[in-house]
Amino acid sequence: MDLPPLRLGPRARLWRSLSGAAVVGALFYTSAYGSNDHFPLGPMTQFAFSVQDDGGTISSFWLEADTVDGRHIELSRSAVGTGMKRAEIEGQMSRIVRDPSLLQGIAEGQHRLHPGGPRLARIYVVQEIKTLRQGKVVSTMRQNRVVWDVR
Repeated sequence: MDLPPLRLGPRARLWRSLSGAAVVGALFYTSAYGSNDHFPLGPMTQFAFSVQDDGGTISSFWLEADTVDGRHIELSRSAVGTGMKRAEIEGQMSRIVRDPSLLQGIAEGQHRLHPGGPRLARIYVVQEIKTLRQGKVVSTMRQNRVVWDVR
């Protein structure tokens, strides 16, 4: 026995149309004026950029630290290691540069996640900049962008 197809009434069609238009409008607005904080309706800029073949640069950030026992280590680039993913560090760089004390939370997260691991004395946000010529890396520069003495 075949049942007749159900049809949407005028109110249901209007509601669905307005909902769809609101989502598309939010996507356009956050794409033009939003940040990674608005994802998935905003840009995810760590994957959405292009680099010029000649003179273009690729910039990346990661965390390194000095331990209280005098070793220099690279911190994990995953949330499992420090409580923050590398992409989150990159997305928060302007805030971290303005307020390096935000790195204290990384030290606390590292200790909380790995209580038997080394205690951190100083945290560095390291920036690597690669310059391209004809699509090939011709120079690499590393610098400590932010340094924080752990309390």
